[in-house]
Amino acid sequence: MRRLLPALLLLAGPALAVLPEPDGDPGVAAGRQAIEVGRYDLGLDLLRDALARLPGDPDILVYIAFAERRAGRPEAAMAAYAQALAADPNHPGALAYQGAMFLEVGRRTEAEANLARLTASCGTCPERETLARDLARAAH
Repeated sequence: MRRLLPALLLLAGPALAVLPEPDGDPGVAAGRQAIEVGRYDLGLDLLRDALARLPGDPDILVYIAFAERRAGRPEAAMAAYAQALAADPNHPGALAYQGAMFLEVGRRTEAEANLARLTASCGTCPERETLARDLARAAH
């Protein structure tokens, strides 16, 4: 799944995202599909079930954060991003999406810190470049 994320993040605009294909779990796939059509609560139910089967999976937690964010629940989204990063402190998608969300809620310094973490962990990976673009856009 992480192999697809960099390419898809490049296609994402600020605060917009294209979710990567899930790795084989039908519950994750169904949750992702529900999210894509705006059925966030259904998607969250399916993703939480998948997370119960695969505890701490950072990719599922990023999906959950994305759905919570789109459903207008920023606190829940931030909590899911934090859990994803607790499971994988250098998860590029979690760092980039959380950074974009920091920008959305006016926490630029924290978005810049995520950019620094991405730079340290992946150099010029697509997630880093996407967050750098989001930061540059937010400066204008």
